[in-house]
Order: sequence, then C-alpha cells, then structure tokens
Amino acid sequence: MTAQNPMQKFDITPEDIDRLVAVFYERIRAHDMLGPVFARAIAVEDGPEWRAHEARIAAFWRNAIGIDRSYDGSPMQVHVANPEVMPGMFSVWLDLFGATAREVLTPAQADSILVLATRIGDSLRYGVTQRGQVRGAPPKLF
Repeated sequence: MTAQNPMQKFDITPEDIDRLVAVFYERIRAHDMLGPVFARAIAVEDGPEWRAHEARIAAFWRNAIGIDRSYDGSPMQVHVANPEVMPGMFSVWLDLFGATAREVLTPAQADSILVLATRIGDSLRYGVTQRGQVRGAPPKLF
C-alpha cells in the first residue's frame, strides 16, 4: 500500500464536509474535556457564533482538500494563542473526528479525510508543544 497524498483532491462534496463539521461540533459541545474549551473560545450556547465557526471550519476543510480556496486564516496561530489548548487534546480531537467521519461519510471519504486530519493534528500538536519555547533552548518536556 502506498502512502496517500493528503493534498490530493478526493471524492467528497461541500455538502459532505458541511454535514461532517456540523455533527462533529455537536459532539464537541457535548464532550467533557473539549466542550468547555471550545465553549470559552466560541460561545457557551449553541447559536450563531457556532454556525459561523462551523462555516469557517468547513471552508478550511474545503481548502485543505482542494475543493476551493475560500478559507483565509491561520489554524496554528489560533491554537497556539489559546493557552487552554494542550498537546494531549489533539488525540482526543482526532478520535472524535475519526468516529464522526466514519459515521457520516463513506469509508473511502473517511479514510481520505483522516489521513489529512492526522497530519494537521500532528502539526498543530507540535505547534502547541513548542508554545513559549526559545529557539536554541532545550525543549520543555511537560
């Protein structure tokens, strides 16, 4: 089996992405660990702030997959800037995202988006781990 190119466009529609994002964030809001962090970052109650966030994240995924280029932002900057976001949260996020993708997408779509999600999650985890590090200094191990 060859490694899949995560930047290669795959068979998924914008509507598939919208459905995945909506169900995923419904589960995020109910999650014991992730829910409170997201509530403080976005909004305590489900409502217009969440719809705006979901639209932005759906645009991010459409951009990452190569469907369109409407997303303009820096996920790394947002995650690193939030001191509540900890490296260990990305495994939990990815597990929840994976379970949701497997429920709402076809197996091929879920496999493809999870390859990309894993790479993105690893990158964000690394960025959060490096938060506050001084270049050239030994890493903080926490």
